[in-house]
Amino acid sequence: MLLTKPFDYIIIGGGIAGLLTAYEFREFNTLLIDRDGILKSGASAAAGAFLFIKVGYNTAYTKFINRSILEALSFYESLGIETHKKGVLILPRDKRDYEKFKKYEKEITIPFKKIDGGFYFKDSGVVDPQEVREKIKVDFLQKKVKSIYKDGEYWIVEGLKTKNVILASGHETLVDCDYINIRPVWGERIEGISDLEELEYHYHKNCSLAIIDGVTKIGATHKRNCQHCEVNMQEAEELLQKANEIKPIHSFIFTKTVGGFRAASSDYFPIVGNIIDVKKTLQLQPKIIKGEIPKKVEYIDGLYIINGMGGRGFSNAVSCAKRLKSYIINKKPLGKLDTIRLFIKWARKLQRIDNVKG
Repeated sequence: MLLTKPFDYIIIGGGIAGLLTAYEFREFNTLLIDRDGILKSGASAAAGAFLFIKVGYNTAYTKFINRSILEALSFYESLGIETHKKGVLILPRDKRDYEKFKKYEKEITIPFKKIDGGFYFKDSGVVDPQEVREKIKVDFLQKKVKSIYKDGEYWIVEGLKTKNVILASGHETLVDCDYINIRPVWGERIEGISDLEELEYHYHKNCSLAIIDGVTKIGATHKRNCQHCEVNMQEAEELLQKANEIKPIHSFIFTKTVGGFRAASSDYFPIVGNIIDVKKTLQLQPKIIKGEIPKKVEYIDGLYIINGMGGRGFSNAVSCAKRLKSYIINKKPLGKLDTIRLFIKWARKLQRIDNVKG
């Protein structure tokens, strides 16, 4: 890795989205930068990395999530990463959820079995973030990035030149971009030694529960728009109580308690693609704010984003990184993942705001 030679790509953010993007672009002169290390902070450090099928109506979002789960399992296995793929039993949370499950059953397209009022999917597993970090090797620089700017044909990132920048910084932002609203969602994971015997399969109800190599792992994404959440034993105990609703746990010795902010979009889909030049686009097509579909969108050359993985980063990021590469290299459309969907919604809100002011 030559730090003096201009890079093809610099990726900012060492979470799972940044790591997998750097891996996808490894054939180019690519550098991953993060202030703390790879998978060492934020959501990726706290993730239980549960790769569980989603139960729900057969919407575009559910289809995307479940395709990503299957793709992720195959991807990790191809790299020799243990996926502990013994399936998951998704259980209804309450009576209301039980009634919903009756409707969901007709919508499920992935093979399943009905067990204890829930749905068992064999294609689900868990990966270990530490093993992922050890087996996916990329060129990396540990450094805090304070700002980026364009100088001629190159972007400058902490003194380094690059043709392209890919932002994978999670709930933290480096670039002012009003139309992309990333919401921090707090997630927590506890690990410990419990009196549970080895489980026949993994579980999910109000939290996810798994036993990996004798360690009981419990995780949940459970607080939205929580700017000041932090790890504390009260929340850890609450998480343990949620696990008790799945399987009675009479004894639990805490060995690890971690938390972090997941990055979520307003519509839950990940955010992938080129950053839009908002000012230039609206100048050329002012009627966009009145609801007109843009005929052409102006982009900021060489500036991309991969973000909003939500609570399923270790699966969503596999699919999104591949899609981003295909978009940049082969010009293949991103569909629902594209940042343009958020821009259109944001631009239309401008008219409503102006009407209120008027």
